[in-house]
Amino acid sequence: MSDDASYMSFLNKANDDPKSGQGSTMIESNSTSQRRSSMDPTSSSDALPASLQSLPDVTFTSDTDSPFEPVLFNYSGDGLPSSKEFKTILSHAHKGRGGAAGEVEDLSLNDFDPRGEYKEIIQRVEQAGKKGVKIFRVQASSTKAEYYILTVGERNLVGVMTKAVES
Repeated sequence: MSDDASYMSFLNKANDDPKSGQGSTMIESNSTSQRRSSMDPTSSSDALPASLQSLPDVTFTSDTDSPFEPVLFNYSGDGLPSSKEFKTILSHAHKGRGGAAGEVEDLSLNDFDPRGEYKEIIQRVEQAGKKGVKIFRVQASSTKAEYYILTVGERNLVGVMTKAVES
């Protein structure tokens, strides 16, 4: 950028509207969770219940605030899985992506949401299934955890997940 005209051209390109269609490949949607779920290999928007197809823009508060994202797992059980069963389900889901589930624990609703901040998210998961809701905490690393709020759907586990950094 040796001259003012080149620099102005650079600035104008940087300030262009990303929705103008100039080379943008991001899927447009009303909710950020819909954009993420379209790229998430564990979820399929066609198979997601209506209550989870468009989530409110609520973030889970930790050292970093993370959104809730819809998830879907193959599951043939009648009731909600135990923490040991869910660890196996996660291991199968992450098989091709090189990850294994860390320590998995059950959380009570009060332990996960003592102030009722995530009540709407939990209600949407309840609406998606028929067997109640179960919350799992998965230790991903020494400072990272994943939280899953799940219910039993049609031959699958369906719900939401979020990530947390806990230092």
